[in-house]
Amino acid sequence: MNARKRGNALLLCIGLVLVLLVSSAFLIQEADHDCCGEDCPICRTIAMTTALMRALCMIAAAQLIWSVLAVSRSAFHIPGSVRLHAEGTPVSRKTRIND
Repeated sequence: MNARKRGNALLLCIGLVLVLLVSSAFLIQEADHDCCGEDCPICRTIAMTTALMRALCMIAAAQLIWSVLAVSRSAFHIPGSVRLHAEGTPVSRKTRIND
């Protein structure tokens, strides 16, 4: 199961890199195109590609921040169960409340 997850993660990373490379190649190729007017399909595609790349970069930045936090938590030996709020509910702690 663990090898399958790693394989899926590798395929996802390869797909992400390919999308970014193809998008970058399209933007480079069509950077100096002759616009044919207000409804230019190339300009719309460039706008969509730019939006896609921005979204993917934001996702990558969020993942990087999450990874740094996870590594720093393990580096300082902070257990994962440490939270800012109280642990559990009265039911999970088997506390009887008689009102």
